[in-house]
Formats: sequence, C-alpha cells, structure tokens
Amino acid sequence: MIKRLSAFVLVVLVCSALFASGSSEKSEKTTVTIWHSAQGSNAQVFENLAQDFNNGIGKEKNIEIEAIYQGKANDVLTKVNAATGTDSLPDIAMMDATAALDMNNSPYLVTVDKLGIDTSDILECGISSYTSENGLLALPFNASALLYYYNKSLYDSLGLQPPRTLDEMAEVVAKTASKDRSGFAGVPATFELTTLIGAQNGLSYMLNNRNGHDGAATEVLFGKEGTYKAFLEKWKAVYDTGAYNPIASGVTAEFTSGRTAAMLASSSNLASVINSVSGDFEVGVAKVPMVNEKATGGTVISGGALFTFTQSEAVKTVLEYLISPEVQAIWSESTGYVPVNTKSYDTDAYKAFLQKNPLYSVAIKSLLDSNPGLANVWVPSAYSVYYSFQANIVDVLNGKDMDTAVSEMVKTVESAIKAYVSN
Repeated sequence: MIKRLSAFVLVVLVCSALFASGSSEKSEKTTVTIWHSAQGSNAQVFENLAQDFNNGIGKEKNIEIEAIYQGKANDVLTKVNAATGTDSLPDIAMMDATAALDMNNSPYLVTVDKLGIDTSDILECGISSYTSENGLLALPFNASALLYYYNKSLYDSLGLQPPRTLDEMAEVVAKTASKDRSGFAGVPATFELTTLIGAQNGLSYMLNNRNGHDGAATEVLFGKEGTYKAFLEKWKAVYDTGAYNPIASGVTAEFTSGRTAAMLASSSNLASVINSVSGDFEVGVAKVPMVNEKATGGTVISGGALFTFTQSEAVKTVLEYLISPEVQAIWSESTGYVPVNTKSYDTDAYKAFLQKNPLYSVAIKSLLDSNPGLANVWVPSAYSVYYSFQANIVDVLNGKDMDTAVSEMVKTVESAIKAYVSN
C-alpha cells in the first residue's frame, strides 16, 4: 500500500511539474515595442492594426505589440538617439527619411537584410529610398507621395484642369483667386524640393552620392547644376500673379476652409482633408506640376519606414505582418498612404476600394510612373535645412537677387555637411 501511495504521489508531482511548466510557457509573452509617429486619425488606425495583430497572429504565437505614440517623426528620432545604448531603445521605430543619416551610422540598427525579410513584393522606389551602402536600413511602411490638392468644384465651375507645369500653375492660380481666396498657399521646403528638383531632366539629385544614399554626401549639386534656380524662376512667376499666399504653416486649414484653392501636400493627408471639407466642396488631387517640360522624373516616395533595433523572430513576425498585402491595403484605405506591398493592388477588396475612391489612385500612379532612382535627401541638420529652404524661397519672393539666394542656400547646406563630417 505504501509503495502504491508513493508511486501515486510521484506521478502527481511529475504531472504537477509538467502542468506548471506548460502554464508558465503559455504565460510568457514576447512584447514588441513600437514607437510611432502616426497622428490624429492615423494614430487610431495604427493602434487598431496593432490590436488586430494581438488578437490574431500575436495570440497564436504569444507575441504582443505595444504601440507607443512618441510625437512627430523628428520627435521619435530625438528620443531614439537619446535612448541609444540603453534598455529604453524600442524594438521598432517609425521614422521618416530625415532619420536615415543617423541610423545609417548607428551600431544599434538591425538592417532588413539581417532580419531575413522577403522584400521582393515591396515597391522598388521604397526599397531604393531607404537603401545605403550598408544595405536596406528600414522597411517602407507609411509611404506617400506629394500631390497637388485643388478645389475641384471651383476648378470645374471655371472650366479649369489641374496644371501640368508651373507655367500652367501661374495661369490657373490667377484665375482661381478672389477677394477672399488665394489661388495657392504654402512654401516649399526640402520635402517638396526633392520632387520639384529631383524630377528635372528626368532625374536630378540635390546632393552627390545619390542624395547621400551611396555614402555620405560631400557636395551640393542643386546650385552648380542650376536646378534650384530653375525652380525659383518658375515659382517666382507664380507669386508675381498676386494670387499666391506664401504661408509656411496652417496651409491645410486654409484649403479645407476654402480660403485657398490649391496646395501641395502629402497623400497621407487625403483622408483627413476629405473628412474636414465635409462636402463643402469636392476635393481633387493631381500629380505635382513639373518645373518645366523636361522635368519628367516624377515624384519622390515620401512618408516613413520602420527602423529595427532588435533581431528576433518576434520582431520579424511583426514586421512581416505590417507590410503584408492585407494590412497595407487597410492602412491605405484608412489614411491615404500608398500600399508598399505591390500584392495589395491585386486583392479584390482593394480594387473595389479604388474603384469607389479614385483619388487614392493618383498617388499610386504618381509613384509607379516615376523614375525609381529618385531618392529622398539624406542631409545633416535636416530640420534646420528644411526651414532654411523656406526662408530662402520667401526672400526670393520678396525681391532678393536669385543668384545670391541660390549661393546662400548652397553655403547653408555645405556648412551642415562640413559640420557633420568634422564631428
């Protein structure tokens, strides 16, 4: 009897240990932290995608996404740099191209190549835009394209089409202005200039080494190649119509309120702009007007990407989910971003969506029709340079000598490059 009891107790203890072990394994969940920069309604969409993962694939594989909003893309970069070398660094960070230069030199970055993720279905221009001499730095995720937004109701009433060139834009802007409405509002900065300069002559770069992608940029090209001046001459002509409002902030509010008839903005604003207008007028979007007839390069892919700092199967699973055809289609439909996965375009649901919402097709066509060699500018002190371009353009609009303005802008960027190299 004692032997039987001892055997029974042994079995119970073994089973208890097995069940305890199984319970412990089941409760051990891998958390993948993502710092993101999605704002407004886009933030809710991103957090919903994270929750869908947690309730589906994540539950199956015991992985949980923790999505944390950290401000605008530059705020995320600042916080990532501050957390570098500490336990606070996230597994993944959503940042834009201005982060690429810092990340290219970061010993903590895990390149996409090291993660072993298949990128064969990702937009070629997206891969090109985040590739350096060190490999693919990040996975394109919230991809967008610069668009020309216009008050379609007004344009239709005047029998006007969106302009193809800046010469045509000057004519259209003059015709759509009134006492209480400008024909166009906004001042270009680096974001817009990567397209307005990059598209010239089929393909142009603002800096050497493919805008800093093939090694750090060491030379400014937009001055000696005349591409910045070519833009300024046409842009000044638009201003000289007297129908252009050169404001650097609050542009979207001007457009949605009807106080300006057109603006340049990212396709990522499309959903929020349409919702803000609320039927007051019909919104139209078109490709960015070309500086001249030779500016056939198209539009630079913009938006952001997912930079990784942890190499693990859990992180790989999360990234593969976020760039999957289905998730990219949902992300696009809800925001206006362009799906980075080309297989998204083949899904019946997304085809039906585009048929009902043709405006979303414009950004997609803009990128697919563009020279894949177009690339974002990787320049040191990116945000300082951004505002310097705006100030420089405003100076020209106010009468500053154009050659002097170009020379000053070249020196500003050269100084940023030299300061970066010396550090």
